[in-house]
Amino acid sequence: MKIIILAGGGGSRLFPLSRKSYPKQFLKLEDDKSLLVHTVERFLDFVVPEDILVVTNQRYLYHVQNELAECQAEGAHIILEPVARNTAPAIGLAVQFCEEKLGCEGRKPLMVAAADHVILPQDVFTACIAEAAEVAQQGDGSLVTFGIPAKSPETGYGYIEAGASDGKSFVVESFKEKPDLETAKRYLAQGNHYWNAGIFTFTAGTFERELAICAPEIAGRLARGYRAAAASFAQMPDVSIDYAVAEKTRNIVVLPLACYWNDLGSWDALYDVLEKDEESNVRRAGDITLTGCRGVLALTQGKPVIGIGLEDLVIVEAEDALLVVRRGRAQEIKEVLAQRRAAGTAATRGGKEEDDGE
Repeated sequence: MKIIILAGGGGSRLFPLSRKSYPKQFLKLEDDKSLLVHTVERFLDFVVPEDILVVTNQRYLYHVQNELAECQAEGAHIILEPVARNTAPAIGLAVQFCEEKLGCEGRKPLMVAAADHVILPQDVFTACIAEAAEVAQQGDGSLVTFGIPAKSPETGYGYIEAGASDGKSFVVESFKEKPDLETAKRYLAQGNHYWNAGIFTFTAGTFERELAICAPEIAGRLARGYRAAAASFAQMPDVSIDYAVAEKTRNIVVLPLACYWNDLGSWDALYDVLEKDEESNVRRAGDITLTGCRGVLALTQGKPVIGIGLEDLVIVEAEDALLVVRRGRAQEIKEVLAQRRAAGTAATRGGKEEDDGE
């Protein structure tokens, strides 16, 4: 099996720490290891570094090299996107590399995962991957996506509606956009909806077949070979794998991933992951004093932070910006930053731009 790790995003949902110059996958949020290092180590449990491909942006090359060295995975392959074109072209280019350079033609399984998720415990995840590889190779081959059993009516995740089962996986009836609260409650009550983890397993042959049917413009450029596809990458459509293939194909199944999963897509999500004190406060890095506070996440990169009598807040101090947001509303950060950019507002000292790219 070959592992394709997507590490090119430069999103802003963890602003002000995550920027285009240094996005979420390189941050050390859980402990003293970056999210990318945790992701690579997760797969080193059952593959060697040479079986791993990291797809990233040109500007992040040295960051990726440093992170791979930190986890002794220098043998992993790095594929550089000339420009950002979302996940469908990125995955297509990586699959083409696997076929031409690594001999992964036909029925050899490939797995695609993001560089910045938390998945626990490892043994459950490893067992699920083995099942996914088996399902992907059965019959004429299927695209396999992982679904997280919904435990609460989350509005920050997309959903997968599951249909008939073959005993291990379920036919995907539909993909759902991030819902409002009432819709999310209905999904939870119906019992056949999973959170969309954005993880895929397939064979190279199955992926190429479905890409040709669902996204012929991308497939046509990839058919010219890896070098030519990379050279014309800027002409690829800017589209996710969900929109380009997963939502269109009739040959996709969902495999439940019954373990803890968090995409760390907001400060709210990070709060859920980190260890809390007896007052449900989280202190991460720096000089932080919280007195009479409850449910506060506080992080500083330099200046002392003092909170008194606060509840359910996120406070993040960076060198050039300060974020204060009520917990439960952290998903709105991306929208606010977009509004500021549209208004031409420089958020940070020295005119540094507020970054977005997810």
